[in-house]
Amino acid sequence: MDLGRQIIAKLQKINKSQITSPVTLQGLEVHFYLPDTHQLIYHKGHLSAEELCIEAAKKLGLSPLCTCLFALYNETGNIWYSPNYTFTIDDRTRLKLHYRMRYYFVNWHGTNPDTPPILRHTHKRTNAQGTALLDAASLDYLYAQVQCPTDPYAQQIENECLGMAVMAISHEAMDKKLSKVELVKKFKYKNYIPITLNQAISQRNFLTRLRIANVFKAFLEEFSEQTIKSTSISKHDLKVKYISTLETLTEHFGCEVFDSSSLNIHEDDEPSLCSGGEDRARYLVLVSGVCGIKWRKVPAEVRGDTCLDLAQAIYVQGILKCEFNSGWMTFSDFHELTHVVIRKCLVTVYRQDNKRMELQLGNHGEALSFVSIIDGYFRLTVDAHHFLCTEVAPMSVETNLTEYAIHKLKQEGYEDGMYLLRWSSADHEHVLLTVICTEVSFVLPQIILICCIITSKTGTRTNIYSGWLKMHNTADTGLVGTQSPEEVRVVLKVLGAGNKDISAFLETVSLMRQISHKHMAILHGICMHSMDIIMVEEFVLHGPLDMFMRAHHSELTPSWKFQVADQLASVLSYLEDKKLVHGYVCTKNILLAKHGLNGQGVPFIKLSEPGVPITALNREECISRIPWIAPECVKNPKALGVAVDKWAFGTTLWEICYNGEAPLRDKKLTEKERFYEAEGTLVIPNSSELANLITQYSAISPSFLTDITVFATLVSGHFGKVELCIYDPYGDHTGQMVAVKSLKSESDGPESCNLRREISTMRELYHQNIVKYKGICTEEGRTIKLIMEYLPAGSLKDYLPKKKAQISQHRLLLYAMQICQGMDYLGSQNYIHRDLAARNVLVKSETHVKIGDFGLTKSIKNNENYYTVKEEQDSPVYWYAPECLIHRKFYKASDVWSFGVTLYELMTYCDRKCSPPEMFLNMVGPSQGQMTMARLVKALEGGWRLSCPPSCPDMVYTQMRKCWAHAPEDRVDFTHLITVFERLLSEEELSSVRSC
Repeated sequence: MDLGRQIIAKLQKINKSQITSPVTLQGLEVHFYLPDTHQLIYHKGHLSAEELCIEAAKKLGLSPLCTCLFALYNETGNIWYSPNYTFTIDDRTRLKLHYRMRYYFVNWHGTNPDTPPILRHTHKRTNAQGTALLDAASLDYLYAQVQCPTDPYAQQIENECLGMAVMAISHEAMDKKLSKVELVKKFKYKNYIPITLNQAISQRNFLTRLRIANVFKAFLEEFSEQTIKSTSISKHDLKVKYISTLETLTEHFGCEVFDSSSLNIHEDDEPSLCSGGEDRARYLVLVSGVCGIKWRKVPAEVRGDTCLDLAQAIYVQGILKCEFNSGWMTFSDFHELTHVVIRKCLVTVYRQDNKRMELQLGNHGEALSFVSIIDGYFRLTVDAHHFLCTEVAPMSVETNLTEYAIHKLKQEGYEDGMYLLRWSSADHEHVLLTVICTEVSFVLPQIILICCIITSKTGTRTNIYSGWLKMHNTADTGLVGTQSPEEVRVVLKVLGAGNKDISAFLETVSLMRQISHKHMAILHGICMHSMDIIMVEEFVLHGPLDMFMRAHHSELTPSWKFQVADQLASVLSYLEDKKLVHGYVCTKNILLAKHGLNGQGVPFIKLSEPGVPITALNREECISRIPWIAPECVKNPKALGVAVDKWAFGTTLWEICYNGEAPLRDKKLTEKERFYEAEGTLVIPNSSELANLITQYSAISPSFLTDITVFATLVSGHFGKVELCIYDPYGDHTGQMVAVKSLKSESDGPESCNLRREISTMRELYHQNIVKYKGICTEEGRTIKLIMEYLPAGSLKDYLPKKKAQISQHRLLLYAMQICQGMDYLGSQNYIHRDLAARNVLVKSETHVKIGDFGLTKSIKNNENYYTVKEEQDSPVYWYAPECLIHRKFYKASDVWSFGVTLYELMTYCDRKCSPPEMFLNMVGPSQGQMTMARLVKALEGGWRLSCPPSCPDMVYTQMRKCWAHAPEDRVDFTHLITVFERLLSEEELSSVRSC
């Protein structure tokens, strides 16, 4: 019998000697969960938590690679100590701590096929799959830790503990080498289950207790005989299966939950998207090694109990388990974080996109505990040599970041060469210095061997050289030196040894390694020579664009310049989609691979790396980059956003218009600074089309739209309205028409949150068949407004009846295909529209429609396939699928059902007499309120569907019926529908289609 089928529950071993812990004596004690392992005792001195953890690891025989998974825990105060916390031990000290594994990754063992395994990765050698996360000693300790009576997961599965008790008894019997007879006599199941379960069994009658004992005994014998002996299962296998089963049975195993009295999420300088100040709302923040940082509101049933520790209530007592497992919103994964700030009990967590979370914790110790777990997971999963917050940074990491060893080697006469200083992964006491000396004969793949310096230039804090890169291809044979090396010409950008802040330079390398685009220069990598750090970049034949344009200005045509501008716009759009910021777009950072002159095709550019990023520049260096640097970055270099590159794009267009001439080149730094203070503008080029582009991208406030003038009201509802406005920042009547969605002054609460959610959704979407997001704006003391592109033809619901005589079925099928393309993109981004109807499809032109109104749109997680709606809202029930009406569950296939109804509207030209509500009411008769809903559900469950519209082709109605399959999994998807409509749109096939 398979081991996984037999083990269905969790054991809780009751070690009676641990129930009544002895009185803590003078000093500091570090206790362990392994039996027969004596505690560490310290009577005086000053010791950091990191030092104590290392001593504990040595005592247990843990490797240095696994030591970072452990921390010190105070069970009395429910507090974890950060690595740099210093304990002052004197005669008054009486402190008992426990050495526990804190940083845990679900499925580290790889036995769960439904979850990706977590492995330890190092530089590739022979095994690219990674190695096991835990060594044998760490596994032994984890097994003992989860069996501790104070383990917080016991009560969640107390009714299924007997099965896992069998596995724990079998492990102990194997460890003591007991026979089957001794096994049954020696071990009693009562000693291997939680106290609460034991008490519940003891209250039952004698016959029930006897039956449980006999069943347990029989199963223990069977498991020992048929599973342990017949399959040769080892003690290691039992431990792994025990822990993996515990993961399966326990929700959020290995996570930590923190109770916050307030929580706010901010994006840039926008107002908070949630607030903890209303109605004394409280929040839970969950930190997981696999899922990152999540948050949610505390259920109303729990909020009232102010004396209850919420995290313990949920983990230990199982309160509102179903509620607890739903509603979590992801804030960030660890690789997206930049830093964390602590101010007493207030913690602020910052992301790379300037989004931040602010939460208020109970006390400063809890705040340090929260930050230390985030910082620990960051170093485990992102960068082991950096920290997010100095207040919890391990002293060993801070020591590694200093340049003490480098200066010491220089003092001792250190010679030129490449080197690496690192801690030993095998011994706590050893530091290894690996030196690559010129006397040693060796060949490394993908490494620079010879650099012939040909030319030299200078950049910001860098020297630039041309050289050669010799590369060995080891992909086929795996052996170095079996083939002649390939020589590639490269550009070397050298950061001299005098620059102490190398992190900014490495930040640029990290940015470039995330980019793969035909108009981006290739970054081969970095290396070190002596004290210099060298960035190795692709050599582009014709060099910087500004120099080429100045040398060939008489040969450049407007068409040539437009092609260059178009290619630059495409790569910047790519960076915007990836939410990356270049930071220094200008013609000298644009390289020309093909000049495209004299009839030799078209030009081809490549955008080079930005060099030292803006965030590392001093004020003088920032001012020197005027007018390429955006005004907000001069005031605050850390104010990086996509708008920064948009500003620089406008200035670069100016350079292109003027054949590479640098704007403000003769101005002093003080004059450049005054130019921005006076909100000056560059001279408008002669090319009117390029000039308009420059004007649009060089708005002084690029991240926030202002100067909105209301022109007319397009739509007005109970809570909100959509107005036609003119955005004219220069007041010269050259502004553009936009649609502005806002709430009425008396609307607040849920409606305001819904509008913010719609803004958050639209800013993530970019597709030709989805209404474009333009920005947001606010007025003093009023709510936020959503600004979208204005489509004057209105919705299909209004457009089709008016233009029926001019619109053919061919045009209707074109609209249907475009709606499918927009919805297919929406689904690929894990969004469900939930309000797809003809009234929400807007007409851009006679041959182009776009999907709008994302007020009900919801996002689903990658590991889920539906969204359950909890809030009460007015819903378009006649467009909803059965699972939406009955279970309030929305799948991507639910949007397919709504599309089928929308397609029906199209084929009826949105005739009000044939609308879905009218057709249903004609069938069932007049009804109101919940009775209408009940009758609709009954009709759909009984197989009723909208009938084929007049003159609708059979093949089109067939697709409608496929959209209306009762089960979501049986419905057609949008990708298939796109293929079908493309085929129907062919002239030959459409002409042969028979109508209903």
